[in-house]
Amino acid sequence: MSFIAIVYCFLLLVAWAIGIARYSRLSTAFKILSWSFPVVFLCNIISPFWVDRFGNNAPILHVESLTDYVFFSATFYYLLKSKMTKRIIIISVVIVVVFVVINAIYWQGFYKKFPTNVYFLTQPLLAIFSLLLFKEMLMYPLKINPVKQSAFWYNTAILFYATTMFFYLGLSNYFPEHNLHDHFFYYFWYLIFYVFDILLAVAILTDNQKITLENA
Repeated sequence: MSFIAIVYCFLLLVAWAIGIARYSRLSTAFKILSWSFPVVFLCNIISPFWVDRFGNNAPILHVESLTDYVFFSATFYYLLKSKMTKRIIIISVVIVVVFVVINAIYWQGFYKKFPTNVYFLTQPLLAIFSLLLFKEMLMYPLKINPVKQSAFWYNTAILFYATTMFFYLGLSNYFPEHNLHDHFFYYFWYLIFYVFDILLAVAILTDNQKITLENA
């Protein structure tokens, strides 16, 4: 495992530790989010061993693309107020699960290819849910500063992740076609997740169910 990957795993552990330390004070949404960190950590620990044994980590990425969406959409489910949006989130999870299975069988083999198609489906959905939550935050403002609101940091994290991942996927197609150096992708990939996990950790650090309810 490279140094940059070790630092990433360390960030995941720190974020998880924050979630565990503050678990009793977290709202349901962020209790769910806090468990996404050990799942991603486990995937990243298994990944290099899988590469050594089988030559690639495609199965790990297929699983991670699904678990990420389930955790993030479940977090949105408990943050959003609209019953219609909640129903859409549930339907979207079912659709994504089915799509991941079909994609892994017929289009981007479970043992062979990076699940690009899955990210092309899930990232726009996450971005839309993020914008809808921002809209609700404006419609039903709390009496506390936005930068002290966990929903603000979670939304910022998701919007950053969804948009930069799209940018990454676009460049990953452009560079090989033009025979350009691809080391950039390795570092850019980890930069995305460094920033993303730091923002998620801040969201968990600022969440307090009691304070949120008192200022609603």
